[in-house]
Amino acid sequence: MRVPCGALAFGVLLVAALGAQTGVPPDLAAMAETEREFAKTATVKGWRDAFLDFFADDAIAFAPQVMLAKDRLRKQPSTPFSEFELVWEPRTGDVSSSGDLGWLTGPSTSINHKSPEKKPNYGCYLSVWRKQPDGRWRVFIDVGASAPEPARFAPGFTRTTIPTRYAGTRDKDGATTSLAKDDRDLNARIADRGVASAFDASLAAPSRLHRDGFVPIAGRDEIVKWLREHATSGTAKDVGAEAAAAGDFGYTHGTFEIKEPKPVSGVYVRLWNRDATGRWWLMVDVAQTFKP
Repeated sequence: MRVPCGALAFGVLLVAALGAQTGVPPDLAAMAETEREFAKTATVKGWRDAFLDFFADDAIAFAPQVMLAKDRLRKQPSTPFSEFELVWEPRTGDVSSSGDLGWLTGPSTSINHKSPEKKPNYGCYLSVWRKQPDGRWRVFIDVGASAPEPARFAPGFTRTTIPTRYAGTRDKDGATTSLAKDDRDLNARIADRGVASAFDASLAAPSRLHRDGFVPIAGRDEIVKWLREHATSGTAKDVGAEAAAAGDFGYTHGTFEIKEPKPVSGVYVRLWNRDATGRWWLMVDVAQTFKP
């Protein structure tokens, strides 16, 4: 539905005002509001058609090889909300100071009403967003992890970031090269020193870990503790990386294999912040597992 220019201007001002009140940057507030619109659209058009509306044309998915997400979506049937109920909401995230890349995460619940049990399935989604040439935010990567119970978040909507952000020369290509190197270095440490020790060197205080079958793990110490129990050894290989124009935020993705204590393999998506000294910190790591 088209929005009159006056209403659109009012909406932009409202988002900016809300962001100022909560300490959330206007671009992040606008991105979260687009996510809410996305979730609302799913209740009207069904999840698949809403995904087609709010995914970027070049959005990627993992199967486990990288492919265009919309090509994969178009192979799925269009299912009304009354048959498959999928609800979610953004609860935390971050955005680059250049306003071109960001991420959101929050709880999700799905119910297959055609299933005899009709029981809810809980999860935690994560989406990487890109601002399009027309100024709209659209999803570039969407991954999720199942959870045994509703994922818990702080009340309202909050920002997850580090105290001091990079504010140096804007060099997207140079920042992407630097980010890709840090991702490869982390993967090398995983092979050499074990998963927990490798991650410990890159995690920040508010970092997050999303794994299938577990509620999201938040905080550096809790993540290291969890990894020591559930991911003793393994390997990982980088595949792609992109930094924002400001060089203060970026994502990486690749493949992984956990060898002990229980073999698991799949793809990872990692989100990074860069601090004032130029160092990259791992803020979120999501593993999407695949059955052999």
